[in-house]
Amino acid sequence: MKPCEIAVIVPVYNAAAYLTACTDAIAAQKFDGFRCILVDDGSTDGSPALCDAIAAGDQRFVALHQPNSGVCAARTAGLRQGRALGARWFAFCDADDLYHPDLLDTLYAAVTNSGLPLACCRYDTFADTPPADAAAPENCRILRGPAHLDALLHDHAVDYGLWNKLYAADLLREDMLDNGLAYNEDLLANWRAFLAAPGCAFCDFAGYHYRQHADSASHRALPPQSIDDQRRAAAEIRATAPAALQESVNAFYYEKLVYLASMILRRANADAYRVQLYELQVAIRAGARDPQLGRNPQLPRSIRLSAFLTLHMPRLWRWACRTFLKDRQ
Repeated sequence: MKPCEIAVIVPVYNAAAYLTACTDAIAAQKFDGFRCILVDDGSTDGSPALCDAIAAGDQRFVALHQPNSGVCAARTAGLRQGRALGARWFAFCDADDLYHPDLLDTLYAAVTNSGLPLACCRYDTFADTPPADAAAPENCRILRGPAHLDALLHDHAVDYGLWNKLYAADLLREDMLDNGLAYNEDLLANWRAFLAAPGCAFCDFAGYHYRQHADSASHRALPPQSIDDQRRAAAEIRATAPAALQESVNAFYYEKLVYLASMILRRANADAYRVQLYELQVAIRAGARDPQLGRNPQLPRSIRLSAFLTLHMPRLWRWACRTFLKDRQ
């Protein structure tokens, strides 16, 4: 058994229908110096027994069980277990998703060759049939700071998720993963990690396959707390951004305000969010003429238009949101 070079952390909550496919893809990794830590977060389906069976059948897998505490606590428990196993690098995977067989090998080569503590790749999405695995690249692109921070906020290929990245063990802290948010917790964790890194190695291939289904996180309707959490994440990012990135971060912040307002307006029960919507409208109005916010040259035209409609044509904009923005309803 090789030493644990990479610890792969998989939070598991009622994922029995997808977990075997997920762990089979991890077991098939070309890079075999890994341990996979399955953290059962108080599941009530067959997941606990399945985690134990997978660990019993493959010594590279470890099963942990804890009372239901949320994905942040599960990832943090996995981080502690990975450190106990001597892991020098950490990767993450959601229990319903799939790894490309070259994911760990490619990201590990990228950090090794670049000397950077962070690497990432693109991801793709699927519903029923996983996409074909494209060939992994031999080289990577280096994003030096602050370009890697800008890419985290604006480049969908880099994305907010933890699961398409590889992190040096000394880059991650428990408070990064368990940061007090239930929504956008991955964005805030990544922002803090990226801030601590001098750059990121980007591997241009879809190394992570993100499964979309009715119960997946990207399709669940979000409660009012989600609006508050996302604003908190955006506010911290704005407050801690380096000066060289301030214009870009301000554009990100204002775009987030407008996006969150649209998320509320598309909901049939928008009245349940009236406090959050009022606060967002006040913030959007206050920033409308600000050259750092509503008139920021990096702000997309579509967001400028959305902000105008939010403030000046709210009934029309609500109809448009409910008619055309079907996700998260």
